[in-house]
This record gives sequence, C-alpha cells and structure tokens, in this order.
Amino acid sequence: MLELYVSDAASEEKFPVEVRPASQHDFAETSSWQTNWTSAYAKQLPNKVALCRKDQGELLGLMSYALDTKGLAVEILYVESARHSNANLLHEGHAQKRYLGIAKALFAYTAQVSIEAGFDGVLVFKAKTTELLNYYIHEFGARQVGSYDPFRLVIWEDAAQRLLAAFGKELDG
Repeated sequence: MLELYVSDAASEEKFPVEVRPASQHDFAETSSWQTNWTSAYAKQLPNKVALCRKDQGELLGLMSYALDTKGLAVEILYVESARHSNANLLHEGHAQKRYLGIAKALFAYTAQVSIEAGFDGVLVFKAKTTELLNYYIHEFGARQVGSYDPFRLVIWEDAAQRLLAAFGKELDG
C-alpha cells in the first residue's frame, strides 16, 4: 500500500498525506501561489488532484496529469507546491520551506496511476527551471528524453520502482 507523507522542513517530522480530486475550494486558495488555478489555463487542465495533510486537510500542492495511451505513460502536465513550500516564491523573500517532499509524493501517486493504467510506472513531464531539471534527475532518477528540449524528462520503470519504494510500495516483478 502506498503511504504518502511529507516532512516538516524544520523538525523533519513526517506527516501522512493523501491525494484526492481537487475542488473549487482548493483552487480558490491559490490566489497567492505562483499559478492561480482559477485561471482559464488551469481550468482546462484534466485530472486535477490535491495533496493534503490527512490530519488537518491542509492543502500542500496541486497537480494535473493525463494518460498518454500512445506513449504508454502518464504525462504530468502541471505540478505546484503551496506558497509556503514553493522554492521559487520563497527565494524572493529568502524564506524557508514549511514542508519537504510535496512533489515526491505527487510523483509517487502518478507512478501508481501509471501502473494501474498498465504503463509500468512510466511518467513524462517537463521541468520548469534548470534547478527543477537537476532536482528531478538527481532525486527522482528522471532522464532527459532528447536534446531538442532538454527540459523534457521521463521516469522509467526502475526509477518509478525506487520512488514507490520510498512510500512502502513495491512494483510486481
């Protein structure tokens, strides 16, 4: 069973989290985020999910994904951490993240979606920045797809296995 969690950045205490369909209330909370999820762009995104703390329901992140049946992968279209844990936004004010592991939990969730769809955990996505590109490669085992767009990444089956194992889930061999 997949047991998702995030860690408090200061104390390293782990908090169980859950992924659920995103609601209008979740989108309304994003007015101070990097992306306002009530925008026309965000409204048209498919399969929007929210990552929340199980104990208090605090919104930690949002993601949109699509099943790519031709490419046999789940494509992560957009992922964002809440303002309190978004490195891009906190960098401006020299503040520290509240939680660590938001993206990792969301990526593990989509790796599970990929398995359930018969795609063996394969994920494709695009990094927004050079810093995120390096983070996804080093922390998630992502690989660059090609030289035309170096920000286009894939998480293959072996990296998906490691990602899921971090949350107590093993792929069937």
